[in-house]
Amino acid sequence: MKRALAAAVGAVAVLTSWSVAVPARADDVLRPPPTSSSTAATPLAVQPLGTLFGIDISHWQDAINWTQVGAAGVQFVIAKATEGRAWDDPMYATYRAGAAAEGIPFTAYHFAKPDLTAGDAVNEADHFVDVAQLGPGDLIPALDIEGTGGLTQEQLTQWILDWLNEVTARLGVRPMVYTSPNGWVNRTGDTTAIADAGYTVLWIAHWNVGLPTVPANDWEGNGWRFWQYTDCASLPGISGCVDADWHAGTTLDDVTIAAPDSTLPTATITAPSDLGSPVSISFSEPVHDLTVGNVVFTQPDTGTSVPRTLTCRSRRGVAVDCRAGPVSGATLQPKAPLLAGQSYSVLLDPAGAVPQVVDGAGNPLAATQLDFVGATAVEQDSPGVVYGWRSMKNRRAYGGSYETEHLAGATYTMMFHGRSITWYTATGPLQGKAEVSIDGRSRGVFDQYAPRADYKVARTFAKLDAGWHTIEVRVLGTHAKAASDTQVAVDAFGFAGNVVRTPSGAATWRNTKVAGASHRTVAITDSPRAFVDFSFRGTGVEWMTVRGPSQGRAAIYVDGALLRTVDNYAASPTPDVSRVFTGLADGVHTVRIVALGRSRPKAKAALVTIDAFLITP
Repeated sequence: MKRALAAAVGAVAVLTSWSVAVPARADDVLRPPPTSSSTAATPLAVQPLGTLFGIDISHWQDAINWTQVGAAGVQFVIAKATEGRAWDDPMYATYRAGAAAEGIPFTAYHFAKPDLTAGDAVNEADHFVDVAQLGPGDLIPALDIEGTGGLTQEQLTQWILDWLNEVTARLGVRPMVYTSPNGWVNRTGDTTAIADAGYTVLWIAHWNVGLPTVPANDWEGNGWRFWQYTDCASLPGISGCVDADWHAGTTLDDVTIAAPDSTLPTATITAPSDLGSPVSISFSEPVHDLTVGNVVFTQPDTGTSVPRTLTCRSRRGVAVDCRAGPVSGATLQPKAPLLAGQSYSVLLDPAGAVPQVVDGAGNPLAATQLDFVGATAVEQDSPGVVYGWRSMKNRRAYGGSYETEHLAGATYTMMFHGRSITWYTATGPLQGKAEVSIDGRSRGVFDQYAPRADYKVARTFAKLDAGWHTIEVRVLGTHAKAASDTQVAVDAFGFAGNVVRTPSGAATWRNTKVAGASHRTVAITDSPRAFVDFSFRGTGVEWMTVRGPSQGRAAIYVDGALLRTVDNYAASPTPDVSRVFTGLADGVHTVRIVALGRSRPKAKAALVTIDAFLITP
């Protein structure tokens, strides 16, 4: 192409009805144009052989007589649509309609305003796509890079890739890049990363030369496709100067957006990693019209629907409306932990679903189904494992009882709605210290010691934002000198004008590291009547625990009936111990392990340890 163009420079000039001024070499070029009277005009322009003639415009051209422009032989138009994250060219829609009326191939460019704001490139790309409204029959879009916005060369290169990738994902075509040779070298360090990433169409700005200089190793051997050779052509129908361009080729087919695709979008469904994680869905291209009616989550053996929430995200991970889209990924979050060992099924676009999930061209999603089983190996800290602190009866407490734990690290959490909450607790000679956090921020450490026991002790936390919050009471395992234990009590919570007595919050035991245990962590307690519940579907379950000199006794219940009592004492620590309970009818069962607070006389403590649960199908 270069040899052909070099020869064309010396060829006979193509006679036209317009003239071209000869300005200085371009750098930042898509700025307010000079007036035609500001530069001496030459009567002729030399058109390279095998090229097409076009113009690029913005609102600086003001009103255009498109009939005259069409008669002058303009064969394509590139119009400015947007700038930065929010500015729209006020003449864009008018220019687009005018070019369409004359049958002139058309596209749009975006004037980049890069900065260090997170997601800036993608936000600018989405703004451009939404305004430009390019589609089949239009030419591919363009990104105009004329500044750095304070970004380094490496940061700007990544910004450009992010913009190009987002537009590609939205439109299904790869945009071209507009730059001058010097601008590319100065701003990106003459990187080839853009061409290497597949963005091979270059729109080069280089004026007053026989052939343009092409940066980035001749754009990695692809050369230029569009060449803006002047910023001051004089053209009938346009007042003042206008940018003029050549396209290397006698047709625009290779830079035209093709007709709508007929390829059905596809989906990939990923099972949750544990009982509390969501089902993840990714799509081969952006889609829309997702609903709970065409994203179905069930237990196939019963046909019941799994209560869940459906959320959708764009390609860059930002939340979007599932109906409006564009949706690149979605999650199905169960409202309660899944059941270990239970069969589940997720089906997208089942037969007869209205509406269907469709892509931008209206192609329906290919029906997709994933069958999976809830985790059969469950760690001690999984959402499917439910802990309870020791329950203490006392008629002076709310509801006649309260819950207590004394090992450091044990927690009690509860969600609530409102601007304040009161934790009702107990104080006394056995009580230690606790830290209270709301929404992850500490609200103070509280010493629960008192010479005499007292109940319904109120600790209020106010001046919260309206909405949902989570309060956490954490046992610190320390106490005042006069105290004889480190107990922390949860009696009730008061919020929104109500008192929730013996609340059903989420308790945890102390988590501690044990070499040789599954994932090297276990949950422990020595409080009598503290318990752990684990529900599952299957014919049996293995309780993975630890034996050792500090371990005590526990009672094992299956479906509410006492199965047996075990003693986990051993002379030396032994991790990865299996207690097996099998022979159950296939179905849903619950195993409860209750700490008895008792041990052999030679044991150092009466700990009960939860490491993991393994399901027998």
